[in-house]
Amino acid sequence: MNFRWYLFWLQDFIINRGMTWKAYKDIKKTYYSENKNNDEKIKELLKHANETTEFYKGKGLELSDFPIMTKRDFLDNYDKILSNKYKGKILHSMSTSGSTGTPFRVVQDRRKRCRVIASILFFGQLCGYTFGERQMFFRAWVNDVKKSNLKKFLQNMVTEDISKMDDKELQHLEKVLTKDKKIRNILAYAHTLDDISTYLLNKGYTSKDFSVTSIIAGSETLENKTRHNIKKLFDCNVVSRYSNQENGILAQNCLESDNDFHLNYANYHFEFLKLDEDKPAEEGEIARIVITDLYNYAFPMIRYDTGDLAIFGQSSCSHKELVMKEVYGRRLDLIYDTNGNYINPHTISIIMRKVKKIKQYKFTQIEEKEYKVSLNVEEGFDFEKEIEKDYKELIGKDAIITFEYTDEIPVMSSGKRKFVENLFNKDN
Repeated sequence: MNFRWYLFWLQDFIINRGMTWKAYKDIKKTYYSENKNNDEKIKELLKHANETTEFYKGKGLELSDFPIMTKRDFLDNYDKILSNKYKGKILHSMSTSGSTGTPFRVVQDRRKRCRVIASILFFGQLCGYTFGERQMFFRAWVNDVKKSNLKKFLQNMVTEDISKMDDKELQHLEKVLTKDKKIRNILAYAHTLDDISTYLLNKGYTSKDFSVTSIIAGSETLENKTRHNIKKLFDCNVVSRYSNQENGILAQNCLESDNDFHLNYANYHFEFLKLDEDKPAEEGEIARIVITDLYNYAFPMIRYDTGDLAIFGQSSCSHKELVMKEVYGRRLDLIYDTNGNYINPHTISIIMRKVKKIKQYKFTQIEEKEYKVSLNVEEGFDFEKEIEKDYKELIGKDAIITFEYTDEIPVMSSGKRKFVENLFNKDN
């Protein structure tokens, strides 16, 4: 362990009376335990919400008595959901940019904040990264999330802004990664890792040129091709993480199985519901991810429909439990075929994955039967007819598919890049 690791726990005992340490031990114990039952924690949360919030007052003490909530519902009832017990107190605030939906700000009490930090520490260790080791963090560093030089020093962090990943930026990253031999961990969006690994592999680099021992991909689906390239380049542990700003880390790959997302049962209760009704989904079908945050007592988030989709089932590794097998993007960007049936997002990427000379792609549904494929391709690309034929077999022979060629598929203001987008409102 490094001195920053011990320094962190020292300040936790002084400032938080060891609250983060207790959370860390509880998360670790729960992760390795066969008993994931959260009934008592749920009852305590519901009792608190009934007694201290105007919105949840009189709702009952069973989870089924509570409504399923969207971001919009939380925003529309913000003051009524904010617990009376915490009004006027100093609370930690977390905000989302709204680049993939509704801008959202959530306040967290101290215990909840400590649970978030403890999760970061524990899940980092699961993939081989210990807090205090030198970390390279890629994201869009807008003003409200920028770290001070002091904080970067204390966390031993190198921050890189990926708002524009052009050749100049890639050359800069090449220099940093090859010169700074203390960098042990990389935390980045999946598409950023794809850009970097492709660039460095093409330049002839191997794992001997770097000191990286673990990589965490967040916010977007980590494609198998990207995972393969990262492992080939860095020869290190690679995991995909599912999290959000308003709650924290919800799930992460284990090293035994690339396809299993182990859920953070210590902090959340999970429900997987059908797309078109509030009933439990079956294993193997695409489902809505609905969570109950067990520890945010300042702003109780009960039965929160995250807007994300997943397929869940039993784990294939030594941890025998319910896991997410695949995690998809926003429900709003679910693609429909020409008959109005939804398409598994995984099949969209499978078609692109087998085509050569594609640097980047984006599949967009514009109208009921109108689709657009945006491509950033290498010289000599000549597979348009093949792609059109495969997509028509998937979404319908009567589909109207157009192609757009660009030098760069732009990222959103958050730094994320959408590979699938739906501009057609099926309900209308």
